[in-house]
Amino acid sequence: MKKKTDGNGTAGADRSEKVLRWLAMVLALACFVAASACGGDGEGSVSGDARTIDTWVVAQEPDWQTVPAVDEIDSVPVEAPPSAPIAPEEVRAASRGDAEGAFEEGRYGEAIDLFSLYTEEHPTNPWGHYMLGLSGWKAGHLDVAETHLLESIGLAPDDVRSRVNLARVLIEAGRPADAVEQAGAAEELDPASIQAKRVHARALAENGDRAGALDKYQDALWINPDDGWSLNNMGYLLIQQGSYDDAIGPLALAARVDSTNVTFLNNFGAALEGAGFPVAALAAFRSAAEIDPGSKAAESARRLEERVDPDAVPEVTRAELAHAYREELIIGSSARSDSAGRWFPHETRPRGR
Repeated sequence: MKKKTDGNGTAGADRSEKVLRWLAMVLALACFVAASACGGDGEGSVSGDARTIDTWVVAQEPDWQTVPAVDEIDSVPVEAPPSAPIAPEEVRAASRGDAEGAFEEGRYGEAIDLFSLYTEEHPTNPWGHYMLGLSGWKAGHLDVAETHLLESIGLAPDDVRSRVNLARVLIEAGRPADAVEQAGAAEELDPASIQAKRVHARALAENGDRAGALDKYQDALWINPDDGWSLNNMGYLLIQQGSYDDAIGPLALAARVDSTNVTFLNNFGAALEGAGFPVAALAAFRSAAEIDPGSKAAESARRLEERVDPDAVPEVTRAELAHAYREELIIGSSARSDSAGRWFPHETRPRGR
C-alpha cells in the first residue's frame, strides 16, 4: 500500500511538474511576444518607423520639387511631373544670340549647328540661311554654304550680300562661270557696290577673261580710289601677266592705304623688283618683314640684301608712286601715258630701268 501511495504521489508530482513547466513556457513565450510588441530601443517603434519612411520618401524627391511636409508625404505623386516647357521666344532668342556669338568668335563649326537650329525654327527667314551659308563657307563646307546662300536668295532675291558671297563660294569651288553669273546679278542690283564689282572681277579673271577683270577693278576704283583690295587684286593680276610697270601704281596706293598689310607690301615689292627697282623693292620687302618675320617678304628681303648696296637710295618712293596713281584715277582723261602704254604721268614716271 505504501508503494502504491508513493507511486501515485510520484506520478502526480511528475504531472504537476510537467504542467508547471508547460505553463512557464507559455508565460515566457507570452512575455517575449509582449516585449517584442511593446519594448525595444526605439528604432522599431511606430514613431521610429514613421521617421524612417518619411526620410526615405523625401530623399527620393527630385531636387527641383519642394520637399513636402511630413503629413503630406502620402499625397506626393509617384511619377515626377514633366518639366515646364520653355517659351518658344526664349529658345529663338538664345539660339540666335549663341549662334551670332559663335560666328563672331570664329567657332564656325558650332555656328553651323546653332544656325541650323535657327533655320529649322525660322525656315522663311533669309538672314538665318545667309548666316548659315557664311558659317559653312568659313568652316570649309562649301556645299552647306552654297545650299543656304541659294536659300537666302530664294527668300530675298534682291539681297546683294547673298549673291556676292555665293560668288566667292563658287570661285573657291572651282566654278568661276557660275560665280560670274551671281556676281553680275549682284552688280545689276547695286551698280555702286564695290564688293560686287570686285568679286565680279575675280570671277572674270578665274574664268579666263583678264581684260574684263581689269575693267571691273577699274570701275570699282572709279567709285573709290582708296579701295585697298581692288588696288591689290588689280596689281596682282598685272604681275601675273608680267606687266610689272602697270602693277606698281595700284600696289603703291594699296600699300599707302594700309601700310600694315603684309600682302599689299609684299606684292608692291614684287612689282618694283620686276620693274627693275631693286632698292625700292628691298624697302618694301623689309617693311613687310618687320610686320611678319615669317612671311615670304622676309625671304625676298634676304635675297635682295645680297645684291643691293646697303647705302643705295631707293629709285622711287611709295608716296610718290601712290600719289601719281591716285591722281590718274581721279582726273582720268587728263593723265597721260608714255609711248609704252605705261600708267605713269610724264612728270612722275620713275626712272631706273
